[in-house]
Amino acid sequence: MKRLIDRKLYDTDQAEQITRYAPNTYRGDFNYLIETLYKTPDGEYILHCEGGAATEYAKPCDGGGKTSGEELNVLDEEAVLDWCEDRKIDGSIVVSEFEHLIET
Repeated sequence: MKRLIDRKLYDTDQAEQITRYAPNTYRGDFNYLIETLYKTPDGEYILHCEGGAATEYAKPCDGGGKTSGEELNVLDEEAVLDWCEDRKIDGSIVVSEFEHLIET
């Protein structure tokens, strides 16, 4: 996915995938949810989010109702670490990426 954010072009195809949170990947389900964390060549973190009509990523559709949607967000390290904790991302991935932010 490509998206222009604050006059800078972000492209998931040019970034390294760090991890993925996908408790429900069946796109026919209103609750499907896929969030993929990437790191750009510049060291920035971007989160590509997709979700069904019953998720926070849903978009309104013509005539009322909602449909699935997707977005791309730039996150700082603290926000990424919070996201990892909320999603219970594997500790080895978190430590390898954010060791300098973790208390021992």
